[in-house]
Amino acid sequence: MHRRLLHGARAAANYHNFDTYRFVQRLEADGFQRESAEAVMNSLAEVVNESVHNLSRTSVTRTDFEKSLYMSRVDFTQLRSEIQLLEKNEFALLRADIFRLNAEVEKLRLRVAEDLRRVQSNVRLDLSLDKGRNRDEQSAQELRIKEADSKIDTEVSSVRTQMETIQWDLFKTLFPLLSAAGALFFSYLRFVK
Repeated sequence: MHRRLLHGARAAANYHNFDTYRFVQRLEADGFQRESAEAVMNSLAEVVNESVHNLSRTSVTRTDFEKSLYMSRVDFTQLRSEIQLLEKNEFALLRADIFRLNAEVEKLRLRVAEDLRRVQSNVRLDLSLDKGRNRDEQSAQELRIKEADSKIDTEVSSVRTQMETIQWDLFKTLFPLLSAAGALFFSYLRFVK
């Protein structure tokens, strides 16, 4: 019998995957009878052939494996190109979103700057109006103070005039009285002496 290597193809029913003659001789050397050794060899040959047959049925041929490998490589290449395309699309979308967000941020910054200028101008206007009101109130108070000063001066001069009038009236009244009292006192002194 000839020895043949296992390559994945189906084995023929009368083909043996091992050296049956040598196997029978070995069994005879170990003490088996020729018929017993051939029976064991036939049983073992059937088991091996059946195992090889099952193995060849479930295994893949080299061409099938290479075809599957090629298809897998094609699929991976397509998958890689799709992923790259998706990445490019995602990057483009992300760039567009960033550009849009930057534009919105710029609009918001301009709006905030305009609102800030408007608030500042309103505050300046309010401060200016408050300063004007304060100046008006201050000048009105100064005017009232001057009026009060002039009233006080008028009242003080009126009181002085009245005091001077009272003093003069008192002098006019007391001078003759004191003169008469002094004359009486001197007359009394002359009488007493």
